[in-house]
Amino acid sequence: MLKIDFKILQNKQLKEIKDILSPYTKRAYLVGGCVRDGFLGIKSSDFDIEVYDILPEKFEKIMQKIGAKGVGKSYFIYKYKEFDLGLPRTENKTGLKHTDFDVFYCNDTKQASIRRDFTINSIMINIFNGDIIDHNNGINDIKKRVLKHIDNDKFCEDPLRVLRAIQFSARFGFRIDGDTLNLMKTISIKNLSKDRITAELMKFFKAEFLHIGFYYLYELNLLKEIFNLSIKNNEFISFSRKLKQGRKFIKDEQFFIYLLCGYFNLDTKVLLSNLNLSKKFANLQKQKYFHKKIKDIQMLKIATDQPLNKWLGLYTPQRIKQAKKLGFFDNKFDIKIDVDTIIKNGFEKEEIAQEIQKIKQKILIDFLKNR
Repeated sequence: MLKIDFKILQNKQLKEIKDILSPYTKRAYLVGGCVRDGFLGIKSSDFDIEVYDILPEKFEKIMQKIGAKGVGKSYFIYKYKEFDLGLPRTENKTGLKHTDFDVFYCNDTKQASIRRDFTINSIMINIFNGDIIDHNNGINDIKKRVLKHIDNDKFCEDPLRVLRAIQFSARFGFRIDGDTLNLMKTISIKNLSKDRITAELMKFFKAEFLHIGFYYLYELNLLKEIFNLSIKNNEFISFSRKLKQGRKFIKDEQFFIYLLCGYFNLDTKVLLSNLNLSKKFANLQKQKYFHKKIKDIQMLKIATDQPLNKWLGLYTPQRIKQAKKLGFFDNKFDIKIDVDTIIKNGFEKEEIAQEIQKIKQKILIDFLKNR
């Protein structure tokens, strides 16, 4: 068996879990994302442990004894400190809702692993001795940086897995296996709730390799379904290049929506509303987009509202150089205008705002002349 030195195996809280479970079993495994992230060298904050050789009734009593909170008791899952402890299970889809599953206790590691979405998420590490179980060759797929589904029927039972594949590809820079991609093309996401879709998109928006995820959104015809966007191949290529370059400089989770709406002239307000992101991305509508070269005075206007390093449009080396040269990369251009004097000079209502903008414009022009 393979062994690997995961720091989590020396975790003090994990030692407590070992002490709790050791009288009853020697088969308890770290599973899922925390194991995958360990192989990828990524720090994980959520830890799932699958416990074998303990029947559900006994397991429930043990969890009650230590004060673990049942967060999915119908799925045999309990929360204890930073760990989710659960029993191995199989699942059968019974309806269209994501909660429509029959769940059955299963004490076999191979059988239990089939319910998982991708091979990279099915690797198991024994918390007692560090032994690794990899029924589905997930370690090799991590090395090859490829996403492969495990079981055709199980994969199709939850359409959300289509979006999970996309956000995984964007987060880890993985390609999706051809057979998996072909299977994904047969799955509709129409019955997914808006909240579930947006939850996966948020993980995508934070990803490093946005251009890879965008490729799969395009390939699976999901741009129309999710963003109401139809594009030609040349537009896809051009936008992908801009997205890939821009991500090197802009790490903000709003960048994808900013660039998508700006480049394709989409209504940002409508799109955010459709995705239930109006509050979370409230400031996005204030972020100005320029298709071509931006003039110094245009960039200075942006700097009056925020430091230029906070502007999502600063996604090219040329614009970054331009912003630093103007001197407002880290600090905003703070313009003070005496509104009382404007009012004393007889301006009223809309005229006041117009005069303020006129004065601002003159200050910006003078600044550029004198620098």
